Amino acid sequence: MQVRDPKPEIMRLEELALLVKSGEIKLPRFQRPFVWKESDMLKLLDSIYRGYPIGSILIWNSSQSLRSERSILGLEVDVNRNISYPTNYLLDGQQRLTTLCGALFWDGSDDSSKWNIHFDLEAEEFVYPRRRDSTTLFPLNRLIDTRDFIRQCMKFDGHDRRDTFFDVSERLLKSIKDYKIAVVKIGDMTIEEVAPIFERINSTGRKLTMVDLMMAATWSNGFDLTDSINRIKESCAQEGFEDVGDQIILRSIAASAGLGVNKDDIQKLREKTPSELLSAAEHAARALHAALSFLKTRLGILDFGYIPYGFQLTHLTELFRLNPELSENQADHLVQWFWFTSVTRYFGATNTGQVTRDLNAMRAYAMGRRDRLFDIAEIDISRLLFDKFNLRNATSITFTVLLNARSPNRTINGRAIDGSHLKVKSSKFFSCFAPLSAEYRNLNFTRIIYPYPDSDGLELSEHYVELEENLLDPLCVEFRGSEMADQFLLQRCNIVAHLVERLTGCAARFSANLTPSQDLDDSDEDGADQ
Repeated sequence: MQVRDPKPEIMRLEELALLVKSGEIKLPRFQRPFVWKESDMLKLLDSIYRGYPIGSILIWNSSQSLRSERSILGLEVDVNRNISYPTNYLLDGQQRLTTLCGALFWDGSDDSSKWNIHFDLEAEEFVYPRRRDSTTLFPLNRLIDTRDFIRQCMKFDGHDRRDTFFDVSERLLKSIKDYKIAVVKIGDMTIEEVAPIFERINSTGRKLTMVDLMMAATWSNGFDLTDSINRIKESCAQEGFEDVGDQIILRSIAASAGLGVNKDDIQKLREKTPSELLSAAEHAARALHAALSFLKTRLGILDFGYIPYGFQLTHLTELFRLNPELSENQADHLVQWFWFTSVTRYFGATNTGQVTRDLNAMRAYAMGRRDRLFDIAEIDISRLLFDKFNLRNATSITFTVLLNARSPNRTINGRAIDGSHLKVKSSKFFSCFAPLSAEYRNLNFTRIIYPYPDSDGLELSEHYVELEENLLDPLCVEFRGSEMADQFLLQRCNIVAHLVERLTGCAARFSANLTPSQDLDDSDEDGADQ
């Protein structure tokens, strides 16, 4: 793809700043926030004053109506007036033009503002003033307006360096007003075509996500996707589920709008009216609340990080949108479905066709048009057991959820468990319980809930308690103490397999000769484990 008709031209910096302030050049919401430090801002202004090059500006002239910033660090930008299309979006140069706009158009209301920048006429340098109304400090927000400039210069009257200060002030004014910069404009393109250009020139290398693009593309005066997502996230946080991913919420909004949850489906949100988008967001919020409540009450999951795959939450949310009142049989089967998709890594490798079929199946189940979500007689749980334990890995998350679901109140040597392991996903709560000589001590199946530094120091005595709740039995303890590694492996894995069979309704098999996986992340692209 070639950039359509790039047109370089030279513009004065003051003119560009005015265009940003007036809203004629817009800052699209997929831009990163203003992140420059005060020292960065002062260096830029100093370069302008000295006539040093500060790089070019990239503008996208587009017919698309995209969400843009209304204010930057308190600096109001006029975007509410009538807009004609095509219009201009700033792709590269945000930090530079924002610095200039803020300094030149600051309203002077807060002395602690980042925009409260002055020029020291004696030292000829840009500073943040320690005191106000100093004769030798020229506030930049008094520079552009002719009347303000004259009034500020009148303060030099009576000063013994009056003429020098006048000269320096004029030099400062000219350096800003006359500074010219190269501006490259690219022609009308879709936001998807522009995205790789933005990513290429973005100094942070930040890749635009579907959420970024849809936040920009669906904005209107009647709907703000950013606000809707933030409200839903706040609601989730109130239920104890922090950090629910933006992508998961966006998928739920798309599904609530009657669309699919693949990329191409989500892009169709831009075709919806503001009222349709608002309704979809409200339905998604209620359904997501119900889905999280189900995870808490039926599966004992209290933290978003313990959801092995993000698509599990997406499908649960869509089900509760369509059927908020499940029968007991439906709820029981849904629990089986959760464990089946978790232990089999069902969502570990998805494609668009599978995603569509799964969503349609869940919708049919919710509406009573099918009785089951899966019919599998036997499943392989080798990866669940023999993957390396790492909580970036969905199988390791699943194994810890299995442990948590047993709800032990004490460790196997009687120490109280306060439940903090349920509310924060952390490997520090899960220790290895296996023969010291075993080569497999870093694998999932060796984990127990033991939120203390070292489980190897557990005393082997008759004081072991709650073995069953910790997915152990006396033989596991015996084999561990006797350094019978092979027997321990088979005994512990069989205990886990029997539990999986009860939870899924499927026969569970495993291969003890499986080479441990090096895969540290098999979740979908925005799963809960990221």
